[in-house]
Amino acid sequence: MKYYQELTLLPQAEVGMYAIWPKLYTQLHLALVEIQNAYPDQPVGVSFPQYKLGQENISGFIGNKLRIFALDEATLAQLDLAKWLRRLNDYVHITQARAVPENIKRYYCFSRVQAKSNVHRLARRKASRKDISLEQALMSLEGFKEQKLHQPFINLGSLSRGERFQLFIEREEFSQPMSGVFTSYGLSSVATVPDF
Repeated sequence: MKYYQELTLLPQAEVGMYAIWPKLYTQLHLALVEIQNAYPDQPVGVSFPQYKLGQENISGFIGNKLRIFALDEATLAQLDLAKWLRRLNDYVHITQARAVPENIKRYYCFSRVQAKSNVHRLARRKASRKDISLEQALMSLEGFKEQKLHQPFINLGSLSRGERFQLFIEREEFSQPMSGVFTSYGLSSVATVPDF
């Protein structure tokens, strides 16, 4: 990743930062879906420079900055964040595309993590995968303990199903860049983005 744009959330008195994140990220998701459909071989990843992991019973902190990375400046121009975030002009500041600084020492992989917290959802998935009844799947999950996550998250809504969900974001550190595929949320299970 050689170029980036930085987005800064600008909360107002009547609208807090955590009310802006879902609107920003929904628009970013739509922009990434469009560019991935048009240019599947041009990866676009994100980072959260102010990311802080939470502790027990305390959620993490995502901050008010988001960086969008691409291999070249043309990809960021095609992404056209200003167009996608036009209705958020009062709440989000977008920089021009900039070159990533040289001599990067640390890279992060930002990925989605999902809690194993709903025994009925897990049972439905297990029943479907193993071709067993829902009752059998529920019995096999007897004694299941709900998992709590402490990673930062963004509250989102599924545009296809209309359901609300929390996009929990995990960060892993690397000393070397790792290549891979990014999702339509700009996250990856293997690919890294530079930290500076």
